[in-house]
Amino acid sequence: MRKRILVLIGYALLAGALAACASGPSVSVPDTQPGDQIKGEYLVGEWCTNREETAASNQQAGFSGLLNVSPVFWRFGAEGTWDISVSGFLYEAYGSWQVDGLNKLLLGKKSMEARPYQAEFKNGDLYLTDDKGQFTVLSRCD
Repeated sequence: MRKRILVLIGYALLAGALAACASGPSVSVPDTQPGDQIKGEYLVGEWCTNREETAASNQQAGFSGLLNVSPVFWRFGAEGTWDISVSGFLYEAYGSWQVDGLNKLLLGKKSMEARPYQAEFKNGDLYLTDDKGQFTVLSRCD
Protein backbone atom coordinates (compact mmCIF):
# COMPACT_ATOMS: atom_id res chain seq x y z
CA MET A 1 0.00 0.00 0.00
CA ARG A 2 2.78 2.40 0.92
CA LYS A 3 4.56 1.65 -2.35
CA ARG A 4 1.41 2.59 -4.32
CA ILE A 5 1.19 5.93 -2.54
CA LEU A 6 4.83 6.68 -3.35
CA VAL A 7 4.26 5.74 -6.99
CA LEU A 8 1.18 7.99 -7.17
CA ILE A 9 3.11 10.87 -5.62
CA GLY A 10 5.91 10.28 -8.13
CA TYR A 11 3.47 10.35 -11.03
CA ALA A 12 1.86 13.53 -9.71
CA LEU A 13 5.26 15.25 -9.44
CA LEU A 14 6.21 14.11 -12.93
CA ALA A 15 2.90 15.34 -14.37
CA GLY A 16 3.37 18.70 -12.66
CA ALA A 17 6.89 19.04 -14.04
CA LEU A 18 5.73 18.18 -17.57
CA ALA A 19 2.88 20.66 -17.36
CA ALA A 20 5.27 23.40 -16.26
CA CYS A 21 7.54 22.66 -19.23
CA ALA A 22 4.68 22.49 -21.71
CA SER A 23 3.32 25.94 -21.01
CA GLY A 24 5.86 28.45 -22.19
CA PRO A 25 5.95 32.11 -21.30
CA SER A 26 2.91 33.99 -22.52
CA VAL A 27 3.48 37.17 -24.52
CA SER A 28 1.16 40.08 -23.90
CA VAL A 29 -0.26 41.11 -27.27
CA PRO A 30 -1.56 44.64 -27.78
CA ASP A 31 -4.65 45.29 -29.88
CA THR A 32 -3.70 46.20 -33.44
CA GLN A 33 -5.36 48.00 -36.31
CA PRO A 34 -5.03 47.30 -40.04
CA GLY A 35 -1.57 48.53 -41.05
CA ASP A 36 0.01 48.07 -37.59
CA GLN A 37 3.17 45.99 -37.38
CA ILE A 38 2.58 42.56 -35.90
CA LYS A 39 5.46 40.60 -34.47
CA GLY A 40 6.19 36.91 -34.83
CA GLU A 41 6.41 36.44 -31.07
CA TYR A 42 2.73 37.46 -30.84
CA LEU A 43 1.83 34.34 -32.81
CA VAL A 44 4.04 31.71 -31.19
CA GLY A 45 2.05 29.30 -29.05
CA GLU A 46 -1.18 27.34 -29.13
CA TRP A 47 -4.41 28.73 -30.55
CA CYS A 48 -7.94 27.38 -30.81
CA THR A 49 -10.47 28.19 -33.51
CA ASN A 50 -13.04 30.46 -31.88
CA ARG A 51 -16.16 29.29 -33.70
CA GLU A 52 -18.56 31.79 -32.11
CA GLU A 53 -16.39 34.84 -32.83
CA THR A 54 -15.61 33.57 -36.33
CA ALA A 55 -19.33 33.23 -37.09
CA ALA A 56 -20.18 36.63 -35.58
CA SER A 57 -17.37 38.42 -37.45
CA ASN A 58 -18.35 36.86 -40.77
CA GLN A 59 -22.00 37.71 -40.23
CA GLN A 60 -21.11 41.35 -39.45
CA ALA A 61 -19.07 41.45 -42.67
CA GLY A 62 -22.11 40.29 -44.67
CA PHE A 63 -21.21 36.62 -44.95
CA SER A 64 -23.13 33.66 -43.63
CA GLY A 65 -22.83 33.19 -39.88
CA LEU A 66 -23.39 29.47 -40.35
CA LEU A 67 -20.02 27.87 -40.66
CA ASN A 68 -18.72 24.40 -41.06
CA VAL A 69 -15.69 25.17 -38.92
CA SER A 70 -14.43 22.18 -37.02
CA PRO A 71 -12.80 22.88 -33.68
CA VAL A 72 -9.15 22.91 -34.63
CA PHE A 73 -6.13 23.55 -32.45
CA TRP A 74 -3.27 25.47 -34.06
CA ARG A 75 0.33 25.66 -32.87
CA PHE A 76 2.75 28.21 -34.30
CA GLY A 77 6.39 27.40 -33.55
CA ALA A 78 9.08 30.06 -33.12
CA GLU A 79 10.96 28.64 -36.12
CA GLY A 80 8.00 29.18 -38.49
CA THR A 81 6.38 25.76 -38.21
CA TRP A 82 2.61 25.35 -38.19
CA ASP A 83 1.05 22.28 -36.56
CA ILE A 84 -2.61 21.38 -36.12
CA SER A 85 -4.63 19.02 -33.97
CA VAL A 86 -8.27 18.03 -33.71
CA SER A 87 -7.86 16.95 -30.09
CA GLY A 88 -5.51 19.56 -28.65
CA PHE A 89 -3.09 16.83 -27.59
CA LEU A 90 -1.61 15.14 -30.64
CA TYR A 91 -0.30 17.65 -33.19
CA GLU A 92 0.87 16.96 -36.72
CA ALA A 93 3.03 19.14 -38.95
CA TYR A 94 0.73 21.10 -41.25
CA GLY A 95 2.90 23.72 -42.88
CA SER A 96 4.68 26.99 -42.20
CA TRP A 97 3.92 30.56 -41.23
CA GLN A 98 5.68 33.87 -41.73
CA VAL A 99 4.94 37.51 -40.98
CA ASP A 100 5.21 39.43 -44.26
CA GLY A 101 5.06 43.19 -44.05
CA LEU A 102 3.09 45.05 -41.43
CA ASN A 103 0.01 42.97 -40.77
CA LYS A 104 0.18 40.17 -43.32
CA LEU A 105 0.58 36.56 -42.27
CA LEU A 106 1.55 33.95 -44.84
CA LEU A 107 0.22 30.46 -44.08
CA GLY A 108 1.56 27.66 -46.21
CA LYS A 109 0.17 24.15 -46.06
CA LYS A 110 2.50 21.27 -46.87
CA SER A 111 3.68 21.40 -50.50
CA MET A 112 1.29 24.26 -51.34
CA GLU A 113 1.98 27.91 -52.00
CA ALA A 114 1.52 30.13 -48.95
CA ARG A 115 -1.71 32.16 -48.77
CA PRO A 116 -1.74 35.70 -47.38
CA TYR A 117 -4.04 36.72 -44.54
CA GLN A 118 -4.50 40.11 -42.93
CA ALA A 119 -3.73 39.59 -39.24
CA GLU A 120 -5.15 41.72 -36.47
CA PHE A 121 -5.30 41.29 -32.70
CA LYS A 122 -8.40 42.26 -30.69
CA ASN A 123 -8.74 41.52 -26.98
CA GLY A 124 -6.02 38.87 -27.26
CA ASP A 125 -7.73 37.07 -30.15
CA LEU A 126 -6.12 36.72 -33.57
CA TYR A 127 -8.36 37.74 -36.48
CA LEU A 128 -7.27 36.37 -39.85
CA THR A 129 -8.98 37.79 -42.93
CA ASP A 130 -8.55 36.03 -46.28
CA ASP A 131 -8.56 37.62 -49.73
CA LYS A 132 -12.37 37.28 -49.91
CA GLY A 133 -12.85 39.21 -46.66
CA GLN A 134 -13.88 36.18 -44.62
CA PHE A 135 -12.66 35.77 -41.06
CA THR A 136 -11.11 33.01 -39.02
CA VAL A 137 -10.75 33.97 -35.36
CA LEU A 138 -8.31 32.19 -33.05
CA SER A 139 -8.11 32.41 -29.26
CA ARG A 140 -5.18 31.41 -27.04
CA CYS A 141 -5.31 27.85 -25.74
CA ASP A 142 -2.21 27.91 -23.54
